[in-house]
Amino acid sequence: MTPFTDWWVRLRGALVAALAGVLAGARRDREHVDEAQFHLEMSAARFERQGVPRDEAWRRARLAFGGAQQVREQARDARGGEPFATVARDVRYALRQLQHSPGFALAAVITLALGIGANTALFSVFDGVLRRPLPFPAADRLVIVWETDRVSGTTREPGSWPDYVDFAAESRTMASMAAFTGLESNFTPARGEPQRLATMAVTHGYFALMGVGTLHGRSMAATDDVPGAAPVVVLGERFWRARFGGNPAVVGTTIRLDDAPRQVIGIVPAGADFAVDQVHARAAYHGPYSGVGDVDAWIPMQASEASYPRDTHPFFMVGRLSDRASLATASDEFTRVAARLEKDYRSNTGRGVLLESLEDVVFAPVRPVIYLLLAAVALVLLVACVNVANLLLARGAARAREVAVRAALGASFSRLGQQFLVESLLLSMVGGTLGVALAWAALRALIPFLPSDVPRVDAVQIDAPVLLATLATSVLVGLAFGLLPTWQALKVDVNDTLKGEGRGTSHGVTRRRLREGLVVGELAMSVMLVLCAGLMLRSVWSVLRVDPGFDADGVLKAEFTLPAARYPQDIKRFPDWPATHAFTREVLQRVRGIPGVEAAAIASSHPLDAGFTNSFVVVGREAEARNWPEISVRQVTPGYLATMHGTLRRGRSLGDGDDARAPLVAVINEAAARRYFEGRDPLGQDIRFWGITRRIVGVVGDEHVRGPAEVAPPAVYASVAQAPVVSGALLVRSTRSLSELAPQVQRVIWAVDPQLAIHGVEPLRETLQASLGSRRFTTVVLGAFAALTLLLALVGIHGVLSYSTSQRRREIGIRLALGATRGDAAGLVVRGGVWLAATGTALGLLGAAAASRLVTGLLFGVTRSDPVTYLAVATLVLVASVVAMTIPALRAARVAPTEALRLE
Repeated sequence: MTPFTDWWVRLRGALVAALAGVLAGARRDREHVDEAQFHLEMSAARFERQGVPRDEAWRRARLAFGGAQQVREQARDARGGEPFATVARDVRYALRQLQHSPGFALAAVITLALGIGANTALFSVFDGVLRRPLPFPAADRLVIVWETDRVSGTTREPGSWPDYVDFAAESRTMASMAAFTGLESNFTPARGEPQRLATMAVTHGYFALMGVGTLHGRSMAATDDVPGAAPVVVLGERFWRARFGGNPAVVGTTIRLDDAPRQVIGIVPAGADFAVDQVHARAAYHGPYSGVGDVDAWIPMQASEASYPRDTHPFFMVGRLSDRASLATASDEFTRVAARLEKDYRSNTGRGVLLESLEDVVFAPVRPVIYLLLAAVALVLLVACVNVANLLLARGAARAREVAVRAALGASFSRLGQQFLVESLLLSMVGGTLGVALAWAALRALIPFLPSDVPRVDAVQIDAPVLLATLATSVLVGLAFGLLPTWQALKVDVNDTLKGEGRGTSHGVTRRRLREGLVVGELAMSVMLVLCAGLMLRSVWSVLRVDPGFDADGVLKAEFTLPAARYPQDIKRFPDWPATHAFTREVLQRVRGIPGVEAAAIASSHPLDAGFTNSFVVVGREAEARNWPEISVRQVTPGYLATMHGTLRRGRSLGDGDDARAPLVAVINEAAARRYFEGRDPLGQDIRFWGITRRIVGVVGDEHVRGPAEVAPPAVYASVAQAPVVSGALLVRSTRSLSELAPQVQRVIWAVDPQLAIHGVEPLRETLQASLGSRRFTTVVLGAFAALTLLLALVGIHGVLSYSTSQRRREIGIRLALGATRGDAAGLVVRGGVWLAATGTALGLLGAAAASRLVTGLLFGVTRSDPVTYLAVATLVLVASVVAMTIPALRAARVAPTEALRLE
């Protein structure tokens, strides 16, 4: 017998036994009732024989023997050992009760479903992104090694190849180290269109360090790392399955990357590329890797000091701590090595080192956002619970007579408590089930909008751990609600209630105040959430108002990388690269000929790609340059300024005459003019970078290349004719629909080079919006939660006023009969509601002053004590509350005095 079969046999046996218990209990109930009825009849007959009238005889018999329900309850208590049957009876009774109150049941279930569903959806995100460990063995020992620059103030820069070699050789706290960097490759299949591949160049020890094995074939060996070694490639699992159908026979074959043959030596599993996107994104400036998606191919690094000197920093360094080392001891050791390198090499002036755990690098930016949203969604659930508690209080008052009757018939307090718990658990479980369905739908809508730098988005799903958490939440909520009617049952005076004297007692006043207090709490919590969402909304508005320095509307972007095999990049002949210049010239000429195209340009980095930085000097001021931060280097064709609607501040822009035979020139932006030429005229000054001297001929406006929320860095623009690009972006401004233009632009590029892979083809506006992804996502989700809590709070205030109005009908009727106007009656309700709303709003604003600390780090252009937001939120909540009072106020105004007095 298999374990599953054994488990099923046990479960089936338990269910059969439980069902048998229920049926046996029902049979015994009938037997007890029949027996009780027999004894009642015998007792009544005995009284009749003594001359007592029949009705009086039966009354005396019931007083002496007890009612049928009392006998049944006593028999059940005596039997004991039938918890399953008792619960089944309670569930049936609870279902009947809810059927009698469909409005209450529907309102409670929907409210709970919204609260539990929102929590389930956010917990799914938390579980998929943050809770699970990294997919590497002993991942807590993995460390990212950054280089720092005291001059520019940057703290997370990739390292140079010589620095990596020195760190790896001198470290005793690292068990091993590896380097990696992102690339883009053109994959040319035997048939079909060329494809851009996300490629990683890694040192041979990378996979062993990360603890990643191969699915087929072998990993990289030390001999693969040697410059000039045979070209090999390791494929990622997803690309392997998509392109080669998961055929292991691809190992040993040859594919063409960047027009060069590479032998496939192995396949690594999906997940081997975990964190590379995040590490690249955390760098102080973006590397060449636009790692959107998975890594398709892994190639050996094959670097040397000759090809990558110490003043270039494209390599990310990762290490695994040895067993006896900690992050602190490793940091001390690397700091000593960095100090030695700074002393020995001039290019390392101002450079230090920063060690961070890989887990912090990956998750640190997303933790605050997810924790903030978890806190917000917990508040949503709390408000939903308060709303249901208010419903239960109102229902409990209406059920006081039922409680009194059941108590009079012999039901014990524990028995009543159990019944109430079953009812509340039934409500919460139905609400939880519906909430799971809502969460599933919400996740389908939510996941596409998660920011691209959030790791493991594909792991966000409603699975067993999430369902268990939802079940636990539903049970806790049900138990909490079950205590409320039980507490109310304790307060019921059986005699007074049965005599109809329960109204107007101090218990009724207590319940009313409790309900009003709950509504005030609801409003206060909703105000806190609405204010945080308001601050985020103001922040996004401030970001959108920032002039990025270019006009993204109407611009199409298409990115490419020219393979060195067909576009030789001989540094000795720089900038005389005929094939590259011919490609640039031919593509621009053809694209500008497309109908509807206003302007076109090619740039090494599009306006939202920070690109590369480099150290530079002003000729004659070399000594000062030692303390200057690196400058962003951007190569553009002459039409760039017109294409991007940039602004020329001084001098002239780059022109067609600035070709390879003309004097070398450059244009700087305003940030560079302020930083390096304060109080001086930059025009006519000679600057030098890449070892080449150029003359400044113009100053242009700043471009926010790291997004509108980031300060524009100093930048220098060189003409592509004098500084050719091997990878970059084609930018096309057009009056036509960009979706219609995109295929035409691709066909034009392929007409020039049929084997060139093109990627990132999208309107630049979408790229700009994506740069605001995290801020926008947080605002939208937080705003949705805030709207939900406010809606629940308004429903709560509406319910309290409606109930209060129904309880005060007699008072209102008397007031109207004594001469009060309809307006006076409505005002009576509105004044009570305004007091509740004002109190809740005031408390909420006080709470928001503390809660807004959670969003301080996410704000831009607005402070957390922004008075405009506080005033707007207070006004919104008060106005919405008055709207929620409208219906109860109208009901009060429509009370008919004679009818109200007659009913009472």
